[in-house]
Amino acid sequence: MGRYENIVVLSPDITKEEEDELLKRIRANLEKAGAVTVRFDDWGVRKLAYPIKKKDRGHYVFFLLDMDGGNVATMSKFYRTLDPVLRHLFVNVDEKSEGPKKPPDHVSFDEMEGEY
Repeated sequence: MGRYENIVVLSPDITKEEEDELLKRIRANLEKAGAVTVRFDDWGVRKLAYPIKKKDRGHYVFFLLDMDGGNVATMSKFYRTLDPVLRHLFVNVDEKSEGPKKPPDHVSFDEMEGEY
């Protein structure tokens, strides 16, 4: 069993009720896949670096999970079936990792222009 950080970017257009139902469904499927949720953080709506599915903002959700590596592919397939999920990412981390202490700071992309 390994430890994984899972970040899911949801469409900002869904209602709070739809979001709660979707997160409940995601958690149920994670449990069904044998994952143990070590930590869950809602990072809120943030500006995307580039448009995804014609959206320039996304609602970020963070999971720190203990699960078998073989189930990562199963969960990736599940995420691809969900329309409100814009992107998802699994990263294998050290067993002792507790994830980020706080959500990443917001970045204003307008300030970065010309600094490449």
